[in-house]
Amino acid sequence: MRGSNRTNIPEFTVTDISRYIKQTLESEFSIVRIKGEMGRVSRPVSGHIYFDLKDSKSVIAGIIWRTTRISEPDLVEEGNEVVLIGKISSFAGQSKYQIIVEEIQAAGVGALLAMLNKRKEKLEKEGLFNDDRKLLLPSFPETIGVITSMSGVVIEDILARIRVRFPVKIIIFPVSVQGENCANEVIEAIEFFNLEDLQKKRLKPEIIIVARGGGSFEDLWPFNDENLVRAVAASKLPVISAIGHETDVTLIDLVSDIRAPTPTAAAELAVPDIKSLYEKISYSRSLIKNIFKRSLISKQRGLSEKASLLKSPEQLLKEMKQRIKFIKFQLSSKIDEKLNRNKTKLYISNKDLKSKHREIENFIFKTKSDLSISENTLTTNILRNLQNHKKKLKNLGRLLESVSYRKILSRGYAVVRNQDNKILRKKSDAKIHQNVTIEWYMGKVKAKIVK
Repeated sequence: MRGSNRTNIPEFTVTDISRYIKQTLESEFSIVRIKGEMGRVSRPVSGHIYFDLKDSKSVIAGIIWRTTRISEPDLVEEGNEVVLIGKISSFAGQSKYQIIVEEIQAAGVGALLAMLNKRKEKLEKEGLFNDDRKLLLPSFPETIGVITSMSGVVIEDILARIRVRFPVKIIIFPVSVQGENCANEVIEAIEFFNLEDLQKKRLKPEIIIVARGGGSFEDLWPFNDENLVRAVAASKLPVISAIGHETDVTLIDLVSDIRAPTPTAAAELAVPDIKSLYEKISYSRSLIKNIFKRSLISKQRGLSEKASLLKSPEQLLKEMKQRIKFIKFQLSSKIDEKLNRNKTKLYISNKDLKSKHREIENFIFKTKSDLSISENTLTTNILRNLQNHKKKLKNLGRLLESVSYRKILSRGYAVVRNQDNKILRKKSDAKIHQNVTIEWYMGKVKAKIVK
């Protein structure tokens, strides 16, 4: 009985069973996360990366195809603790199974810190953090570029602080401030602000601020990206970094020209305080007035001393007094004239600042309006395209059903296939003792040709 049952077990070739195992692995483990330590990393000329992932008891082979884009390639080194995300497959040639990696992550903060220290040492040796390569900020900038997220309080804090201290033109480049796209978007923004063509369009800033609010070590990790650090170092415009809180230090903080402890502090570093400027002007005016007064008093004393040495005829003394009064009048007139001129300049400057502030508000309002119109247009186009694709898909489904071979089988026909799943179209294709499969519209059976 046992022997007869075993003879009915389907027979596989080595290739068939290998293919079946591969399909089973890939369907059952289409996406997995595996944590372990990288070991024996190999990088052949093909561009693929082969390695082992191990723990204290087991080892699994891994591969990263050369076409797979890994966000943190520095993690692919022997000894790193990582989490791999991918699918399990097999290599039939050696009866081995492996993980095909689609994404790689550091296994916890410890692994990230180790990679950060290594990257920091590398960039520091290249001189990217040296103070002698850093740029100075202009004292009175007219345009500032801000790279940050449009959501949250960071952008509001920066705008409010600049508006209060010294209203200037602000150009905002919205970016993601965390996640895998963050670093590339910030790089794109820095390169955009450095374009020479912006000078002609009066869109080129004199200072760049890169800012985001506080967050965890993992949230701030994109600002340790090596390509981003190099983009900041290559910027021809001075960059102020304001990432996280004062205790959070990323690599972009080390390479930027000035590091601000908070986004609000970045705004204060970028522009002067107009109230302080007014106070300095007022102080200078008082200082000039005092200097003139002291000079006048000194001259009066000098004249008095010389007059006392002269044999004092009344007429000479009277003329000298008249000259002193005249000089005093002239000095007083010049002081008043100077003061009035400074008041006029201050009034004109204040008027220009208010005009620039209105221009900024009008620009922001127009930009918001344009974005709203673009959003409505995009939504309409998407809905229209979806409707067109649904109609096309429905028509294709009907066409596929009309030409399906199962439509023919439903009229009473059958299809005969050999072991390789090829259709036997004529009698000469069939061989004695050959295993075949007969398929009807409702089901199929296995058979053997005996005659």
